[in-house]
Order: sequence, then C-alpha cells, then structure tokens
Amino acid sequence: MRDFVIVSVLVLAASVVATLDPATTNTNGKFPTKPSCSPVKTSKAIQAAECSHNTRTSKQTFAVFTTDHKYDKVNGAPYGTCEAYNCDPGTAMTASADAWTFFWSGAGECDGEGVGCIKNPVDGMCGCENSDGTFVPGGSNCE
Repeated sequence: MRDFVIVSVLVLAASVVATLDPATTNTNGKFPTKPSCSPVKTSKAIQAAECSHNTRTSKQTFAVFTTDHKYDKVNGAPYGTCEAYNCDPGTAMTASADAWTFFWSGAGECDGEGVGCIKNPVDGMCGCENSDGTFVPGGSNCE
C-alpha cells in the first residue's frame, strides 16, 4: 500500500509539468548509445505511458524510459524513470530489456507511442491526464 501511495503522489507531481503530445514512433528494448546532449528533464516513478504520451520540455525530440521493477505490481506498470532530451539521439542503439525509447520523429522502429493508455494507479482504468496533472478516467482528449 505504501508503494501505491508513493507512486500516486509522484505520478501527480510529475504530470504537472508535462504536455499531452504522444510520441510518433518508439523502440522497445533499446536506448540511444550516444545522444548529442544530456537529458533536460528527468521524471521518476512514472508510467511508461506517461513518458510516451507527454512531453516534458518544449523542444523534446525523444525520451528514454527505464523500468523500475519495485513497482511491477502497481496498476499501470511499468513504472520507472523518464529522461527527456532536446537533441538528436544519434543512430547507434544499445540493447536493454528495461529500456523503451519514445521519439517525436520517425526515428523509432515502430509507429505510434507503443505503450497504450495511461492508467489510473488506483484501479487500472484507462484514461488520460490534462497538462495540470488531473487524471480523466476513460478520457482520450485531454488538454
């Protein structure tokens, strides 16, 4: 229960500074080996779906999500760390079972955001989050 409360609070806090803008492509199981910059913003204990659906910077080009397995049993898993970048990812990718890279370009191996809906950590119901962090159960047109 304690992990659930911590995740819920962190999800809401992390979402407040995000803007709904789903990734256009993604690559699961890999991350850029040598991006041309460091992450601009890092969000911890968030859903992979939040990382793929919401930009964290105004010029975000890609984000790397790394799974944190201590949250594997929480509704909405996987949870982990999302690092947002404003630069070119480069072309070399490193394999990692816990990595998922989301692109706001055509650089990914698969089309779309890849993860599915953002889920309510309380009951697992799909929905979306407004830019102010408000979760809308069943929603798909958040602002």
